[in-house]
Amino acid sequence: MNSAITRGVLQSLIVEDRPWTVEELIREKGNRIEVEDAIAYLHAAGLVNRINKRVVCASRAAIRADELNT
Repeated sequence: MNSAITRGVLQSLIVEDRPWTVEELIREKGNRIEVEDAIAYLHAAGLVNRINKRVVCASRAAIRADELNT
């Protein structure tokens, strides 16, 4: 797992607090496998909510943690 891609995916989801399609994230980050792996990792950690197979958004926990860090 590429931690830079994982952080980048999470940051994109937090900065633009809206549902993203997996395809949008792939276009932004550039590597399908790494983005899909990052989403799976973040989902397992409770930081990403899957709306369906192709749409994701940051969880409330991820957004709140980001607020605490700033």
